[in-house]
Amino acid sequence: EIVVDTAHFKGNYPDRCFLQAAAEAHGTPEEIAAASESWPVLLPEMKLAADKVHVFSDGLAELGPVRFVRLNIMPDGGVSRLRLIGRVIKEGAGL
Repeated sequence: EIVVDTAHFKGNYPDRCFLQAAAEAHGTPEEIAAASESWPVLLPEMKLAADKVHVFSDGLAELGPVRFVRLNIMPDGGVSRLRLIGRVIKEGAGL
């Protein structure tokens, strides 16, 4: 489940968003940020509204365990909180 909260942003909120995710990322923070543009899509583009908690559980891609996420918003605007609800998997544990 993914929660995108635009609470308190009544005029300056993003119209839509999508999330990308990756299990592994290597390099400097700058290199990871640049590579994140090609990560697989976890949440497809979804419409957002002002001052609202948006909960997305349908339509999420089955990517397996992920360690990194990238929130993309269009156009710019305010997001109060991003939450990803799932389960923690210990490193090296079999699925």
